[in-house]
Amino acid sequence: MAIAFRLSVIAALGLLGLAGLLGLSLQPPLTSRTGIGTARMLAELENQEALQDSRERAAASLAQFVGGEITRFVWGGFSPDLDVIALEPPDDMVARVIAGPERIELWLTADGGSERYVGRVEAVDNVPKSVSCRGQGTPGAFPLREGRLKCPEGWIELPAPARQKRPG
Repeated sequence: MAIAFRLSVIAALGLLGLAGLLGLSLQPPLTSRTGIGTARMLAELENQEALQDSRERAAASLAQFVGGEITRFVWGGFSPDLDVIALEPPDDMVARVIAGPERIELWLTADGGSERYVGRVEAVDNVPKSVSCRGQGTPGAFPLREGRLKCPEGWIELPAPARQKRPG
């Protein structure tokens, strides 16, 4: 391990020396740079990080909603009450449940965001089918293809969050 560290330090120093010989300018790290371009880039990176965080929280909430509603369906029917499935939507999102006789949806909209997230569970021939999607505006029909419920045209299916292994 000590040899690998020494080799990596020697390699890094060699690259810095080569850059000096070739007259390449080395930029300082992003956080220590100044200027309008850097500030704009840092703001854009912060916005992207916030959007990704919002997507992950929405995906986790929709996965819990879908799982809870499938369980509720098996035990007798969908429930429009999020407390029944122990779901508390993210604080910075507006949640709306739309229930019908053979389907239920949870819509999440981030405060000030243009993206919307929807989880849908639908009874098809008395078998629950589900999908979680993100997009903008109002989604169209949720088509059933190859036995699976799909996102509406122009919407993107959210991957199910990775389950964490329980210790032990």
